[in-house]
Amino acid sequence: MARPVFSHRMPLIALALAACSDVTTAPNIQQAQSNASLSERLADGTFRDTYLFDELETRAAVDVLFIDDNSDSMRNKQEKLGARLDSFLGSLGKIDWQIGITTTDTSDGTYGLKGALLPFAGTTTRVLSKTVANYQTAFNDTIVRQETLDCQEDCPSTDERPLRATIEAIQKRDDVNAGFFRPGAELAVIILSDEDEASVGGPGATQPQEVVDAFAAAFGTDKSLVGFAIIVKPGDAACFDAQTLVGAHYGNTHAAFVQLTGGVLGSICDADYGAALASIGKTVREGIKVAILSAYPDPATLQVAVMPPDSTLAWTLSGNRLTFNHPPAPGSSIVVTYRPQ
Repeated sequence: MARPVFSHRMPLIALALAACSDVTTAPNIQQAQSNASLSERLADGTFRDTYLFDELETRAAVDVLFIDDNSDSMRNKQEKLGARLDSFLGSLGKIDWQIGITTTDTSDGTYGLKGALLPFAGTTTRVLSKTVANYQTAFNDTIVRQETLDCQEDCPSTDERPLRATIEAIQKRDDVNAGFFRPGAELAVIILSDEDEASVGGPGATQPQEVVDAFAAAFGTDKSLVGFAIIVKPGDAACFDAQTLVGAHYGNTHAAFVQLTGGVLGSICDADYGAALASIGKTVREGIKVAILSAYPDPATLQVAVMPPDSTLAWTLSGNRLTFNHPPAPGSSIVVTYRPQ
């Protein structure tokens, strides 16, 4: 049965935390899983969950979908991305991340994945996390595609469609991509391509709003979406000219997707992708606006307080998921008290 949604548009109150001897760490709650920095159960049975939105302390979850252009012009770009995964993961702080990779090939050809996640090299999984041994090596050996290097006659499609691949990846969420799209986790889509959607964009290309609509139809308000892209930035003539020999195009459609979802752009012409990946990770971390409570609360007992006060911050409750209307300011803490159902 669907759980009701409750909204709160009143200013949040500041709360000073006081020590209390009748407090115990909240026990494992079967029906819910918290991303609180601290979860306590008071002597009267009330829960108190504390969330810190401070630099690297944010505890939340993000599913990161890399859309890898595997056409024959991409070898060195794939290598640059694989070499700097540490810059991205380091900037995520304590966020619970997991990674999946698919390609821009949505054709019926040999390499047309159509959104299916790739198995990670040297592992038995399509979903990479920090629990996977040698995860950085597995990522690098997967993002760098053998079919890109070996392209002679039977090559990946040069009709790159990362936005279409994103939709098809979502459509396979209960099939080959099962386990990747976690309830409550933000979805970050990172596009690496030296061309636009459908190679040159235009009316035949999948449009950014189509991705947003497909995402909403699949997940409702249970997840949020943010897009990023390392591309030939629109208007960057020097980069465009440098890529002309490999048939590159401005990533106009992909840039529009990033703008629509609140992400950031990186340049495919950068000699090192470390700075771009660090910026992407920082944006993911600072964009977290969800708190997953330790238990399903009785809405009538829910109290939310923020320190320092922020009169613009409002929230919506759905099940045990508290979604804010904008990310809490860095350095703030939010304390949620409630009685469980």
